[in-house]
Amino acid sequence: MPPIHDYVIANQNGANTRSDLNNAFSAIASQNSSASEPSTTYAYMFWADTANDLLKQRNAANSAWISVLTLSTGSITTGGLDLTADQSWTGSQRAALIVDNDGSFDMNGGNNFKCTPSGNFTLTFTNITDGQSGFILLVNSGGHTISAHANSKVDANLLTTVTAAGTYLISYLSDGTNAYLTNSAIYT
Repeated sequence: MPPIHDYVIANQNGANTRSDLNNAFSAIASQNSSASEPSTTYAYMFWADTANDLLKQRNAANSAWISVLTLSTGSITTGGLDLTADQSWTGSQRAALIVDNDGSFDMNGGNNFKCTPSGNFTLTFTNITDGQSGFILLVNSGGHTISAHANSKVDANLLTTVTAAGTYLISYLSDGTNAYLTNSAIYT
């Protein structure tokens, strides 16, 4: 097993300095491989945590380890979560509605949108992401004409329905190329 090293080269004779450097390089080459974390840490430092089968990286504040991947499989993790495993959420998973009144919805901005148009518009999605779904709360108080961009797939009645003045909930699901939409009836 490679030695743990503090990355500080002591002021010493030539042979000891060489040994110290070789130990430092060995620790670097092995990603600080050990069953226990290095005693001296640095921001962005890697550690191959052999006890937990994880490659970890020190955060920018040098205050915690972030799991990057599983050593034995190479599976990427996010914040300690293995992305190949099923996830159970214990807290709420939500964000505020993104206000977008021009009818062009950027999927990188969020999942759920609120649109209060001031004129006619075309339902358009940008940065289309495979598997993303969400809602658009459409407040069409002016009865503005709504059309669909080629990447917005709608049924025969959706555009006629949501063009009438009123409030609607439009849901969508993306396949990475198109967004497929369905709508509610008018809310009272």
